[in-house]
Amino acid sequence: MKRKFTLVVAVLSAFALSSPLMAQGGGGRGRGRGAAGATGAPAGGRAGGARAGGFPQYTRPLAPQDVLARGKALYEQNCASCHASDLRGVLAKNGPNLLHSTVVFSDKEGEGVAAALQQHKPVINLPADDTHAIAEYLHSIQATMGPQGSPPGRNPVGLTYNVLVGDAKAGEATFQRLCSSCHSVTGDLKGIGTKYEDPKTLQNTWVSGGGGGGRGRGAGGGMQGTVTLANGQKFEGRLVRHDDFLVVLQLADGARKSFAIENGEPKVEVKDPQEAHKKMLLQLDDPDNKNMHDITAYLATIK
Repeated sequence: MKRKFTLVVAVLSAFALSSPLMAQGGGGRGRGRGAAGATGAPAGGRAGGARAGGFPQYTRPLAPQDVLARGKALYEQNCASCHASDLRGVLAKNGPNLLHSTVVFSDKEGEGVAAALQQHKPVINLPADDTHAIAEYLHSIQATMGPQGSPPGRNPVGLTYNVLVGDAKAGEATFQRLCSSCHSVTGDLKGIGTKYEDPKTLQNTWVSGGGGGGRGRGAGGGMQGTVTLANGQKFEGRLVRHDDFLVVLQLADGARKSFAIENGEPKVEVKDPQEAHKKMLLQLDDPDNKNMHDITAYLATIK
């Protein structure tokens, strides 16, 4: 497809802190207590918004909304005068920027924040639950920062996207025209709308060529290869290994056969099992991705 969406998580620059949030230590509290979270987490659970993989600010589960609201209020009362309401710091008061704080990044459940507050001059004494709430609030702000430490809000969390925006009827017609020669909604794609209930997963699966084995020979396996010896004899099978020195084929009966490559012999031809699918995607492409969304809407109805 023309549009490719790439998630880029850049390393954020870190600055040492000299007042609140300077040192790390114990004293953290558990997460997830309170009412339902901002993204609908049940009481006692963790709210959504975290992303798999990446850096801590992107992978931490967010605390429930009541904890974040209390943490924000406590931060405004105890910290904002030096660190500013937007966490960027107040230069006149030598207040460090907390958006780039290594302590906040590495803090897990408030232990680093608690230790830093004890080293603050003057010391800031808060109940452990309050310290925990402030830490969770700081984590929630860091989670919205974009690449290269760009300002909060550039990478919002807890959003949902509806990809079922296509015309299912038009999608059925497009599917029959471009896909039905290799796939069938009563065969390999039977029940695909139930198998992949999340529309995003459904769309990603069929666009990438997954979701069904297809009718083609190579649809369910790896790259297929043909080895032609100098005498013209040919061997076909799935490529297990192929480099400048050796090619290994798994033949139709499951046996493996190895061929040493020397001076370009034997000749090796590789067939991409996704070749037909890739050609279909080129036919499918359009500036607004309408055909893709139409097919997704149609496949979502195949229960």
